[in-house]
Amino acid sequence: MNTVLRTIQNRLQETRENTLLMNALYLMVSTFILGASGFIFWVVVTKSYNAAAVGLATTLLSVSGLLSLLGLAGFDTTFVRFLPGSHRKNDYINSGLIVSMLIGTILAVALGFVLPLLSPSLSIMSNPWVFLSFVFFTVVTSLNVLTNAVFLAYKQARYILIINTLFSVFKVVLPLLVIKGGAVAIFALAGSAQLFGLALSIMWMRRKFGYKMSPVLHMDTLRVVRKFSLSIYVSNVLSLLPPTLLPLIILHYSGPKNAAYYYMAFTIANVLYTIVYATMQSVLAEGSHNAAALRSHVMAAAKLISVLLIPATLMIVLFGNNLLAIFGAEYAKGAGLLLRLLAMGAVPIAAYAALTTTFKVTKKLAPVVGMNAISALVTLGLSNWWIAPFGLEGVGWAWIVGDALACGIGVIFLLKSRRVVRQQSQIEIHEQAQ
Repeated sequence: MNTVLRTIQNRLQETRENTLLMNALYLMVSTFILGASGFIFWVVVTKSYNAAAVGLATTLLSVSGLLSLLGLAGFDTTFVRFLPGSHRKNDYINSGLIVSMLIGTILAVALGFVLPLLSPSLSIMSNPWVFLSFVFFTVVTSLNVLTNAVFLAYKQARYILIINTLFSVFKVVLPLLVIKGGAVAIFALAGSAQLFGLALSIMWMRRKFGYKMSPVLHMDTLRVVRKFSLSIYVSNVLSLLPPTLLPLIILHYSGPKNAAYYYMAFTIANVLYTIVYATMQSVLAEGSHNAAALRSHVMAAAKLISVLLIPATLMIVLFGNNLLAIFGAEYAKGAGLLLRLLAMGAVPIAAYAALTTTFKVTKKLAPVVGMNAISALVTLGLSNWWIAPFGLEGVGWAWIVGDALACGIGVIFLLKSRRVVRQQSQIEIHEQAQ
């Protein structure tokens, strides 16, 4: 009996010491909690607001989310890749936050003026208070994402879990307190939750890492990472275009209701994508601390993803309509097939994420840009082409085809890179022999 207990204790200790596994699990659980709170948030909202208001609000949130991620300027990945080896962590963090704040503000202001011209449904942006709220919450969301990258750079994803749990509780409570209003009210509720999360993150960074806020922009630190950050920024811009511009395409061609159906289907499918992204983010953190062990990290991540992703995908394919029905019968009818397609798309996304993470750790970012460009162009182009004859089903197929083609491009880059390495090794061996 004592032998069995010792064996169990040893296994548990080994698991706790496996930072790749633990950080991946922390990120997964954290994101699942965010997903569950978002699910509950939208269940409450769809019961209190009509589908048109929900569709408009989800469009605003999608655009704001796109701008907030564009405002990161690549520093979310740069923090994870470069902070571990830096002796000036506060300078890096503050400079990244300042740049992100400036870029996010410029983008939000610029697009805030353009949105009413893109669709009559977005004429509410002409209201100054709505406009300012849009800009403010966009920047807040961007900064909130960057603070998570800081925790991951320290390989302390458990703090992300704690903060996101508190954030989720706050987010779920808000729509229970405010049950009247339109699309702007829904947008403000979601934005207020982001502000709460940012405040928690800053407080935790000060307590755990000795972080000190400073308004000083350190140009010397930016020069060190500018090439890497710029490449990551371009690749992020391309990767974010499909999930965030698709609501605008759907809104334009099919109206607010179909935009709402798409958003709910994507919210559920994103739970599957979380398994992939959380695991590969942990691989990025581990690889940044020890690039020599990258291959073993990727293989371990692939096993973990397979164990979790395959059964989860089958569950959503089989019972996705039941999940959508929680939002209402019209959501199950309007987005059932789309959800199944998005769920099946998790497989090429897994391969996609593994390839891009490998390139990021090795600092070979041209393939990442190429993959994301193919994915964005194909997904958006086919969606724009197929939505009229096939409806939301066309969007789902476009999503799968775009990611599959991007994976093919990534494999070609990877094989070419390995061939170059082998050739260089052979040249070195030949020179040494002479």
